[in-house]
Amino acid sequence: MADVTGQTVPMNRLAIHESAAPELSPTELVDLAKVTGFNSIGLKVAHSRGADRWWRKGAGSAELGSTVEHLLANRVSVLDVGRIELGGPPNAESYRSVLDLSSRFGARYVTAGAVSRSAQSEAFAELFAQLVADCDDYQLIPLLVPLPGTVVATTSEALDVVRVQGGGIVLNISANLSAFDIETQVLEAGNQLGYIRLHTEDLDGLTEDAAAGLLATVPVHVPIAVGSNSDTPPAEIPPDADLTTRASGWSGLIDRMLEHPLARAKRLESDR
Repeated sequence: MADVTGQTVPMNRLAIHESAAPELSPTELVDLAKVTGFNSIGLKVAHSRGADRWWRKGAGSAELGSTVEHLLANRVSVLDVGRIELGGPPNAESYRSVLDLSSRFGARYVTAGAVSRSAQSEAFAELFAQLVADCDDYQLIPLLVPLPGTVVATTSEALDVVRVQGGGIVLNISANLSAFDIETQVLEAGNQLGYIRLHTEDLDGLTEDAAAGLLATVPVHVPIAVGSNSDTPPAEIPPDADLTTRASGWSGLIDRMLEHPLARAKRLESDR
C-alpha cells in the first residue's frame, strides 16, 4: 500500500519516542508523528526531564486531557509509557502513576528496568513478577528494558527473567548490524519480543542502500520505535537541522528496512 506521496506504507506500527524530540510537548510530539509517517508515540511519565515537566501531578496533570484529545483527533496511538524502576527504594506513588497514565493513554506496553547491579537476580525477578500481575489489572503488558550497569544489563538477562515471569522485552537494535544478525536476535527473543527500538544516532547517518532489507524478516505485528540514546545530536547533524525533515527521513528509512528484497526489486523495476 502507498500513501499520497507514493511511498510504501509499512504494515508494522511505527512509533517515535519523546527522547527523539525532547524539546517538544506531548501534544507537539503527536503533531510531529502525524506529519512524518509515524502512527504511534512513546512517552516517559516518570524518571525523566520530560516527566518532571509534564507529569508531576499524574492523572491530574493539565497536559493529560490535551494529549488524549490530540491523539484521538489525529488518529495517533501510544505504543508504550515508561518507565518503572525496579530494585531501588520503593515508590508506590510513582509506580501506580505510571500504570494509571499508561491505561488512560490506551497504551499497549509499560516499560520497566532495574536501577542497580547490587540487587539480587532472584529479588528482581520477584519484583518483575509482581509488575506482571499488576499490569494485568490495567490490561497492559510490561516490557523489560536491559540497562547497562544493572542486574538486567543485557538482552539475554532480560529474556531469562521474562521467560519465567511473563511480560516481554524491548530489543534495542543497531542499524549497523547485518540483516542476518538482526534476524537472529529477533528469533532469539521469540514471543517475548514486545517491540524493536532503533536509535536516531544510527538513522541520521544511514543511506537507503545500507538500510535496505535490514528488518525484512521482522513479523508484521512487531512495532518499530525510534528514540535517542543521547541528549546531544550526532556531530554530523547541523545544529539547525529541521526535526520534521529528520523524522520524515527516519520513517522513510524504516520503510526501506522493512521492505522485502522481492518487493524492493519489483519497486525498482517499476521505477525504471
